[in-house]
Amino acid sequence: MPPQKATLASFPSTSDESCHEDCTNPEITSKVISSPTPIISPPATLCTLVMIDMISVSLVVPLLHQYYKNAGVHSAHQREMLSSLFSSSQIVGGVAIGALSDLGMLSRRRVLFLSFLGSAVSYALIIGGGLRQLICSRVIVGLVKQTMTVSTSLMAQYTDTTNRTVWMGRLGASTTAAWIVGPSIGAILYRHVGEYVPAAAAGGLFLVNSLLAAVLLPSDDTNSSKTKNDSSCGNDTANVNKKKLNLSSFFANLKTCFSSSTLASVVISLLLYGWVARTTSYANMASFYEEKYGIEPYARGYIKSYQQGLNLLVQSFFVRTLLSVFGGERNSACIAAFALSLATLCEVHATFPIFACLVCPIVATSVEMISVSLRSLLTQVTPKESLGSVLAAMDVLQNAASVTVPFYRTVLFRFLVKNISGKEDEDASMMGDPDPRVWLLSSFVHWAGFATLVSWLLFSRKHADKDEIKEKKER
Repeated sequence: MPPQKATLASFPSTSDESCHEDCTNPEITSKVISSPTPIISPPATLCTLVMIDMISVSLVVPLLHQYYKNAGVHSAHQREMLSSLFSSSQIVGGVAIGALSDLGMLSRRRVLFLSFLGSAVSYALIIGGGLRQLICSRVIVGLVKQTMTVSTSLMAQYTDTTNRTVWMGRLGASTTAAWIVGPSIGAILYRHVGEYVPAAAAGGLFLVNSLLAAVLLPSDDTNSSKTKNDSSCGNDTANVNKKKLNLSSFFANLKTCFSSSTLASVVISLLLYGWVARTTSYANMASFYEEKYGIEPYARGYIKSYQQGLNLLVQSFFVRTLLSVFGGERNSACIAAFALSLATLCEVHATFPIFACLVCPIVATSVEMISVSLRSLLTQVTPKESLGSVLAAMDVLQNAASVTVPFYRTVLFRFLVKNISGKEDEDASMMGDPDPRVWLLSSFVHWAGFATLVSWLLFSRKHADKDEIKEKKER
């Protein structure tokens, strides 16, 4: 079973930091930042807000396929186009909000409010049940959903070098915990209360989040940033130059990603991982679980919670040990990729107990090992002064790659139905979806190809680097 998403959005972008710590005037900054002691510290508030936000999202996402069907989406092509629309909106929204932030029109705190309130409107539109409302819902949430990006930036602002790592870890733990409990709650509400109750509850939680942010978060985000700029840079000319630089920074960041062959190999590996994970995902295939395992639609929420619990278990107790056993990040990423492809092949004829007890644990372990190993490699091979630029570019590149996935999947669906199955899957609730077993075989081919290509990328560059170092020493 391929993972639903992979990700680099969790990487914090340092490109919006206003100045270097060594040139900040502590007297001026302290006057601006000083405020009455909050009820809850800003870092703890951010963790709370992120957890509520992710619970809201996880209430609905496992049930999206059902809302699609209720709205009149009856073909795989229509569903994939909706996914592409969402991904495109994410890119447009990220660029627009970033530009407004650079111009001083939106502070990070205001972006957080925009994310919460826009998401509340988006999820409320789902309750309408119509196709137009659903399209508007996906566009709106794509444009405004910047919760993790801005929360990471605010966490960097509210912490210092002595406690930042701890709070960043808690921020990630908040997300994982939310995805463990949220899908199950959504499944219970869907089954026992009403079909659209999860969407209504999510919208209400987003409104609650807005109120909590207004009460608990400091209101000096913009002022503190402005003061830091004034005190460190000395004049308005430096700020103007910084804004001009930000407007064209993407191309410079992109160039940095491919500044060396070693860095380029890791960047390409990460992009391939995200692309293959999205391509092979069956999370939104309308009747995959129902056909393959004979379960009810709401049970997807329970499965998602179980899978996230496994991910947390692997993260907490096994990643470090496995990295040591496998002999480093490169070996771990390649071994995990091949294990993931074999788990996908095993799922082709798996019963539900085998899926739950064997396939899911292997997938959870493999996904975490690939993700952690490649991210760790990225930080190792990227020059320290360029890390922020590379991470910012990776975020945009992944969003751009995700736009292509629905188009590729649509073509792949047609190929599988016409040339492999030979006929439409009569049991599929959406026209154009392939038979689950055929899809899993296709996923196995994709993951096996990924494992082979990534092994070549990572180890060919490793040997090339060793040869270059040896030649330099001989000279």
